[in-house]
Amino acid sequence: MRLAPQGAAKGSLDGLELPPDLRDFLSRHDGGRGTVGKRPLVLWSAEQIARESEVQEVSLATPGLLLFGTDGGAEGYAYLSRMQRGRYGRISLLAAGAHEFESLGDSLDEMLKAIAEGR
Repeated sequence: MRLAPQGAAKGSLDGLELPPDLRDFLSRHDGGRGTVGKRPLVLWSAEQIARESEVQEVSLATPGLLLFGTDGGAEGYAYLSRMQRGRYGRISLLAAGAHEFESLGDSLDEMLKAIAEGR
């Protein structure tokens, strides 16, 4: 996985409601692209997260869902704030709602480990 060599541009994180570990990641690496395990993964930049949150149907239809990446196709990686546990996971970008959210961990690191393990 190749991570952006620089963090998000100053001010680009302002106004984004991000969980602390995702905010920290973006402040160090403004996105990334590659594979984790055998799965492709694109982690969006802060600017793209802001842009996609306003246009993706699944984000608009699922309160509390923050998309922050994709598999390069029809699956998105997201944070669902209303979950008690397993707030990080995967959801179809064509999904009808939160019932299609697949929890992969309680943190960004746990989610990445789950993906690397083939879940």
